Amino acid sequence: MLPRERSNAAYNAVGETLWGFQAALVAPATVLTLLLQQNGAGKQTIGALAAIGSGLSLLPQVLSIYLFTSHRKRKRHLLLWHFFLMIPFTFLTGVLVHFSGSMSQSALRFGLIALFACFQFSMGMVVAVWLDWLAHLFRPEIRGKVVGLSWCCSALAGSGGALLAGHLIRSCPVPQIYAWLYLAAGAMQVFSVSVFWFIKDPAADEPDIPPISASKLLLRFRESLGNENFRSFLAGRSLAMIGFSITPFIAVYYTSQAGGGLSPDMVVSYGAAMAIGLAIGNLVLGWLGDRAGHRAGLLIGAGIEVITLGIMLTSAGRLSCQLAYAGAGVAGASGFVSHNSMIFETCPHDSRLAHIMVANLILGLVAVAAPSLGGAAAAAWGLRTLFAICLVFSFASLAWVILRVREPRGLAAQPAR
Repeated sequence: MLPRERSNAAYNAVGETLWGFQAALVAPATVLTLLLQQNGAGKQTIGALAAIGSGLSLLPQVLSIYLFTSHRKRKRHLLLWHFFLMIPFTFLTGVLVHFSGSMSQSALRFGLIALFACFQFSMGMVVAVWLDWLAHLFRPEIRGKVVGLSWCCSALAGSGGALLAGHLIRSCPVPQIYAWLYLAAGAMQVFSVSVFWFIKDPAADEPDIPPISASKLLLRFRESLGNENFRSFLAGRSLAMIGFSITPFIAVYYTSQAGGGLSPDMVVSYGAAMAIGLAIGNLVLGWLGDRAGHRAGLLIGAGIEVITLGIMLTSAGRLSCQLAYAGAGVAGASGFVSHNSMIFETCPHDSRLAHIMVANLILGLVAVAAPSLGGAAAAAWGLRTLFAICLVFSFASLAWVILRVREPRGLAAQPAR
């Protein structure tokens, strides 16, 4: 590893570690879900929350290519965006919860969802550019290990954040403790993003690249979608996302009598198992992907989805909850390091950013539709029926990747590295 890559990897790991800890303090799948549920939210609202989180973090990014036009100043602009147009929504959520005693439950639910949507939209505006920026910092030969290690550290810190959040919710007055969790998370977001200032961006010493025109962007979209293996990858990932669009419903299930009637603080604490699964999965799948190709990570992720859904369909109680969250973590790792690495390596042209965008736009539509339909199905037929439907899609994803998705490294060399 080159000296610049080594220092960049270290700063990236520290920044991601801090971000992972704060994210677990206010995790949408546990903390926000339970806060909404305690204020009268039903299954359809929980499904809508998942749809908002996934969709708004993916769909708006097509606008970012015209917002972050300077490659030379890209790091500075990305970090300023976080400071002024993303992190404030976390602080505002804490303030809202602090004053929640003076408003109705419906007003609080609306405010929580609106602020969450604003945060996710602001994230969606930068996610493609951030991933492209991260990819260009490291050579493909080490990228999987570097990214996997940083996300492993992030997830390990997240397990500590989840345990701390569960302890505080159990020990402190509700709802004020939720307000303090959001305010603490906002402060840690500031510290996390500050670390990335120290990353040395090689583009800062190079001439600026003119932004891609709209016509060329559409042409690159067409070239990406013309690649058969890329289309097969998108289909497999779509099936996997539908099959595991139930993450917020894990908390709903295990706090119900059918799932064991666990207390909210217990479920938040057991959510640490998801962070641990995510940590182990990111580390192992990143290392494995660099050695054997990232298609292997997709197969492992789909297989873990099947096992996790089987656990929830056949068991209840504390151990079942812990195993379900651990499985969700490993599946999530496949959706991070293996998924993004496959996008990087399937690019058939010279604009990796356009390739990332078209992938996330298509998958963003799936991410919006699947949880919304899942919430409606859960409300109409119950959680076990929803889990059974998702199990079918997870099996289909596993079979599709085995039969149709090829490892990009076995094909012609890709130009966008």
